[in-house]
Amino acid sequence: MRIIFFSFFYKTTRLLVTKLIYLTQRLTFQKKDLEPAIKFGDFCLTALIPLKRFTYNFEIPNNIQVEIFNLRFRSPLIGSSFKSNEKIISIWLDMGLGSAIFKTVMKNERLGNKRPRIQDTYYNNEKGIVNALGLPGSGTHKFSKSLNDSILWNYDCPIGISIGGDSSSEYVENIKKIEMNQFLKEKQYFYELNISCPNTTDGRTLNDSPDNFDSVLKEINKIINVPISIKISPDSSNDIIRKIAEICSIHDQVIINAGNSQYKSKSELNIPSNSLTTIGGGLSGTSLFNRTLEVVKILAPFNIPIIATGGINNFDQIEILKKEGAVLFGMATALIFNPYCIPKINSNLKNV
Repeated sequence: MRIIFFSFFYKTTRLLVTKLIYLTQRLTFQKKDLEPAIKFGDFCLTALIPLKRFTYNFEIPNNIQVEIFNLRFRSPLIGSSFKSNEKIISIWLDMGLGSAIFKTVMKNERLGNKRPRIQDTYYNNEKGIVNALGLPGSGTHKFSKSLNDSILWNYDCPIGISIGGDSSSEYVENIKKIEMNQFLKEKQYFYELNISCPNTTDGRTLNDSPDNFDSVLKEINKIINVPISIKISPDSSNDIIRKIAEICSIHDQVIINAGNSQYKSKSELNIPSNSLTTIGGGLSGTSLFNRTLEVVKILAPFNIPIIATGGINNFDQIEILKKEGAVLFGMATALIFNPYCIPKINSNLKNV
């Protein structure tokens, strides 16, 4: 009953607040912008942290744990790499996520694209979000130093560190920089190589060049002795995906994350030209599920641990993906629309 109550309350409140913010923007002649609504929602969630024993803490069933290599996931549900607010991520972990991945970090500090840069939208009659943030972040130097004080280490679960790059060498340099932090040696963590970001100038360098990707992966494996997840693009051809999987299968401790948001132009989404300051962005939401399922089926024969990411928000979807070979399930947009799906899915998983 607690899940049902808070789920209804959260969805209703979020809808009302979003409509109110949109109305205020229209009356004050501002451009439609979802970012203030998301920030307000984050503020409300963190304001309730003192009451988290009642509002956020949910028991994770013992029989749904997943172990991959040396990583022990409390639940197969993972918070995908997209959020920088650690207090919000910690709330999702309290709700029952089995792991979370830091937002992708690049070499240098980035301010991201100009606003508006995130909107809610519909695609194929499914509600979603289009994101053209442009990976704002502090850069690897500040990020590495901040790792020591992160509240995410307080949870008994693996924490992912997502690495991006505008060139092949940058991926290697970024990991070298972070690996210099001796604090990590006592922690349960893994890397995720984001080779599929639709929000950088050249963020798909490795995704579109499998041979180059192989060379980079070899260099990285000389530096680390922890598992690494490869986040591929759902926009890639099936042949490219098979080639990347083939390369991953010959390396140790490699996981494949299938996949990321799908690049869509404003015209494809049928949204106004002034709704984003960029030509397009990464679409996330339920409409991605069919492609996620297709990619999982392509990857399954390679016998590599698979994280299915894209369009997941309920137990039925997870059951389908699990039968096709996925072992972990990444969530992003579902956590924005209704994070109370986490304990609900966990509750259903315990009966499988």
